[in-house]
Amino acid sequence: MKNITNTLLGLALITLSVSCTEPDPAPTTLPEPTGHVTAQGTPDGTAVTAAIGPAGGTIESTDKRIRVEIPAGALTATQTITLQPITNKAPNGQGQAFRFTPHGLQFAKPATISFKYTDEDLNGTFAEALGIAYQDDKGIWKVPKGLTLKKETKTVSVTTTHFSDWSFFESVSLEPSYKALDLGEKTTLAVKHVLKDIIPLVPLTSEDQELELLNPEYLLDAQYIDKWELKGEGDLKTTNSTAVYQAPNYIPGQNPVRVEVSIKSKGKAVGLLISRMYVMPEGITLQVDGGDWITLRGGANINSTHNIIEGQLAGTFVVLGWVGSPRGQFHWTLGTNVSFVYTVGLRSYQNRYGTGPSLSGGTLNVDDAGNQSPYVLGTFTVTPAGWYHADPYNPLGTAQIRGMFRVKKVN
Repeated sequence: MKNITNTLLGLALITLSVSCTEPDPAPTTLPEPTGHVTAQGTPDGTAVTAAIGPAGGTIESTDKRIRVEIPAGALTATQTITLQPITNKAPNGQGQAFRFTPHGLQFAKPATISFKYTDEDLNGTFAEALGIAYQDDKGIWKVPKGLTLKKETKTVSVTTTHFSDWSFFESVSLEPSYKALDLGEKTTLAVKHVLKDIIPLVPLTSEDQELELLNPEYLLDAQYIDKWELKGEGDLKTTNSTAVYQAPNYIPGQNPVRVEVSIKSKGKAVGLLISRMYVMPEGITLQVDGGDWITLRGGANINSTHNIIEGQLAGTFVVLGWVGSPRGQFHWTLGTNVSFVYTVGLRSYQNRYGTGPSLSGGTLNVDDAGNQSPYVLGTFTVTPAGWYHADPYNPLGTAQIRGMFRVKKVN
């Protein structure tokens, strides 16, 4: 990666124009950016310890998200190293932060700290905008020199000769990165940053100063915005680093709708920010063979064993189930690992059909099933679904089904 010269972001007055029928809000003047001081995080999970001596060694968190490699010769005697998960106070910090002790321990050779990111961590940002920061004794979060990105292993790494509190963070992000909207609803989007430099992976040289993380509410200067683009139906009005999306008054053909922002630096594209807008009523909404949409009220039980989304309306029921991660893309199975059943009176549709039975094509796509949101969002297609008469049992044929869901977690 080529070195990028440190460039102070010029902070501008941002005026948000919502529409021709709504008044403009008062402009906001932001102060000159300085390092952002936060309180220390508090323990948030089980600590991991390892005895590491002159021969070197490694220690990693129980979820494998963070790993520390101490090389041979870094320590002159055996030390008990502790890795403690803590609440994350870093600006735009992602997931848990981690405290490494003993504080004050100095290494003769640099140790390597690596954070492993997932596709979920890239919601609303891009890989080159990811970084690692530590908190100094004044409470300021700083980005050290020598950040390294490895996309093939999805890791961001840095070397250090000392221990502190460390966090993985996003330097540039589009907020919200996903959102559920009612038909016709409006929402405001903003591109924000937490660094004076647009990208943390400079990497910094020995002559550079360590970068300080800023308050996470800073808007990215318009000089770094290449363009806004709406992929799907509705209306998008943009003003520099902010925009207002107006959802259509109907369920769009492409759902979720995508809002994309191209980010540039020195005239070159450096990344793409994406926000996904699910436009639908609350519940489980589906259609059979391109017919009318039907919405059933429902809820979701998301747990570590079998995840279930259920909905009902009078004598109509729908159930989607899957085993594994609370979010992601899943393919239908002949068992119950990933399943779909839609029942209307005595007629039922499912993800299996024929005398085999044959397995349906299509997928179940689950989004926003994390702890930070009360909703589970997603879409599904069953191509085709088999349908039958239940009493007496009589397989009748197949149908094309597509749908979406926006339901609250009940567990």
